[in-house]
Amino acid sequence: MKNILVFLFSIVSVYSVYGQSTEKPFIEVRGMAKIERTVKSYTLDIVITEELAYLEEKKPIEEVKKAFFEKVKAAGLDVSRFKEDKLAFALTQYSAIGSQYSFETSDPADIIKLSNLMVDKNGTQSITARKVNYLPVKDFSKVIAAAFADGKARAEKVAAAIGKKLGALQTVADYSTTNDEVEDTAYYQPKDDRYYYLSLKYHVE
Repeated sequence: MKNILVFLFSIVSVYSVYGQSTEKPFIEVRGMAKIERTVKSYTLDIVITEELAYLEEKKPIEEVKKAFFEKVKAAGLDVSRFKEDKLAFALTQYSAIGSQYSFETSDPADIIKLSNLMVDKNGTQSITARKVNYLPVKDFSKVIAAAFADGKARAEKVAAAIGKKLGALQTVADYSTTNDEVEDTAYYQPKDDRYYYLSLKYHVE
């Protein structure tokens, strides 16, 4: 019985080595393409609260709001575009009475005007978030094709570097983490480039 087991183990070992030796060599590379996104609008989230005031004597919150929106009108901004969100304010770290407003515009000049208004000597208002709203990416298949072309070109260079020729494509893996074919909102960053990635696996000959 012992001899039979040793014989069977030897057959399995030989088969395993043979299988490994006949496996075709391959290379795996990454392809990438920049996603060109179009800005739909910009959003500023603003908090107005007594808790931010520098002065010891606090003004009534309604008086503070009135003074702020008078400055908004004087700057030529539309007051109706400020949307109050009481729940958002309740979820902030502020404990005093106040409100949070969101202001959305497609005109960068409006954002600059509003930012200038936030220079408040009393410290009763603050910008809590700066966001950019993007339109869906049109014809995302072009982005995929560009990433594939980039990956294939990279694979050809790698194959040439090791003295091989690029063989048949074996697998393609999509490494995207977001859906850019729908509207998207992101916090503003000075450089907000986004890329699409693929992983390509080729046999080499």
